[in-house]
Amino acid sequence: MRILLVNDDGIFAEGINILAKELTKNHEVYICAPKGEQSGMSQALSVGIPLRVKVENLPISVKKAFSIDGRPADCTKLALEVLLKDEQIDMVISGINKGANLGTDVLYSGTVGAALEGYNHKVRSLAVSVSSKSEISFEQIAKIVASKLDDFCKTDNLFMYNINFPIELNSGKIEFVFTKQGFRRYENEFDTVVLDDGSIAYKMQGRAKDIGNDEITDIATVNRGCISVTPLTLERTDFIKLNKLNS
Repeated sequence: MRILLVNDDGIFAEGINILAKELTKNHEVYICAPKGEQSGMSQALSVGIPLRVKVENLPISVKKAFSIDGRPADCTKLALEVLLKDEQIDMVISGINKGANLGTDVLYSGTVGAALEGYNHKVRSLAVSVSSKSEISFEQIAKIVASKLDDFCKTDNLFMYNINFPIELNSGKIEFVFTKQGFRRYENEFDTVVLDDGSIAYKMQGRAKDIGNDEITDIATVNRGCISVTPLTLERTDFIKLNKLNS
């Protein structure tokens, strides 16, 4: 396959480079990623802002690598519509992200946003994340994901899967479980910061609180040591509410 790798941690992040190294064994790999960290950007686009593109010479044998001074979704969109428009990309993979993207994290995640932009372009897409506290290495994750790509492609002609690895695998076994999105609320604290010019700013420090997640949610699944795979869609209509309003 021709695979486009994107992320929100930046083109020199360990996760994307280790994943690229593994995937180049059997696939044509292209990278288009932000020049620096862009976490929490969701699917934001740099509308009306010039995006600088730099060709990068990475120490891995990818077909082409570009860094963009924009956001994660910018990278996917620019790659598919301009930089690689003649390459017929078969799959977009975002990650490997250092930090889980579970439950309502998907609303904010640049990793998920970059993959959703691929899905929006009718390309099979994956977002791959792992807890920063995980005992599973990026190398292990890369091998596991690479070995599973054919199986994912058999599930549908088009998909967007949000994949999360646990802190440790249950009994060392590799088990993928299709899940629904769970619920994660953040208790935010804002630290007051005095800037160099004497002005006051606020820095948010969020703490996750997981609430009411049954066993088929992504959160419960990774907590029991399995790999969660959540099908996502661009549709955000509240159909229950819509049906009640129209009844």
